[in-house]
Amino acid sequence: MRLTTAFLAAALAACAPGATAQGSYPDRPIRMVVPFPPGGALDVLGRQVADRMAKNMNAQFVIENRPGATGHVGGEAVAKAVPDGYTILFGASSTHAVSPNVLKGLKYDAIEDFAPISLAATVHNVLVVHPSVPAGNVREFIDHARANPGKLSFGSSGVGSNLHLAGELLKLTGKFDMVHVPYSSPQVIPDLLSGRIQVMVDNLPPVIQHIRAGKLKALGVASPDPIPDLPGLPLVSDTVPGFSVIAWGVMLAPKGTPRPIIERLNAEMKKAIESAEVREAFARLGFIPAWRTPDATLEFMRNESAKWKRVVTEANIRVD
Repeated sequence: MRLTTAFLAAALAACAPGATAQGSYPDRPIRMVVPFPPGGALDVLGRQVADRMAKNMNAQFVIENRPGATGHVGGEAVAKAVPDGYTILFGASSTHAVSPNVLKGLKYDAIEDFAPISLAATVHNVLVVHPSVPAGNVREFIDHARANPGKLSFGSSGVGSNLHLAGELLKLTGKFDMVHVPYSSPQVIPDLLSGRIQVMVDNLPPVIQHIRAGKLKALGVASPDPIPDLPGLPLVSDTVPGFSVIAWGVMLAPKGTPRPIIERLNAEMKKAIESAEVREAFARLGFIPAWRTPDATLEFMRNESAKWKRVVTEANIRVD
């Protein structure tokens, strides 16, 4: 009788939600899909976090780069994967807040079909102009742009990209007009340096060397917090209330992944991001640690998606 009772108790415990997952997870390699090619900023960020997590967990993370459709080939693969914690996605603001509001025909919901684990990091953004633009600060720039409607041009990495929507948000909140010039190649920075285009709202790492060399003028921090590497540079939002652009990386699992697995991965991400090794790498690469709880990550993603949806609607951006 005692043996039978003990057996039943053990069976019930094993059947409790997440019990087996917590006890043995992970017992095989975890596949982390990065929806962009190797060597890019998101790939580097994801590998930094996954490598430290693998060491801490004594587990194996297998990185699979699945580029295509501005990141949505990889996103769809993970959204439709078995929600067992062994397939996860390292996504970004572009794949989960920006392009889903621009592209038509996605076969999954970029927010609701995932279980967020945590943000990993954010990247500062900065408003830069060619030195020929007669403005030394954001107010002077807006006054100049309003006095010369359509004469300034801003560059981006393509229609519907993060940089495109950042420029459109600046136009909407600043109440002025300028021309969008989309690029499908790395030529956008050389053209900004040459003056062929005059304005960009870009991630800090690609432009900071040109700011320091005096080849570009930084007028303001486009993200919500000051930039330590550019002390004294004011926030664009000080002059243009409501303007904020954040680039971010996030780890997600398919919707339905057991909560104990999500919480385990979240805790391991926190340990990894807080490690000296990862913090040093982040500082070197221009990433800002951004760990959050799963619920806070979901709320953040929903807010970001809603913001960019408004921009897409008001600016009438379409990608056919």
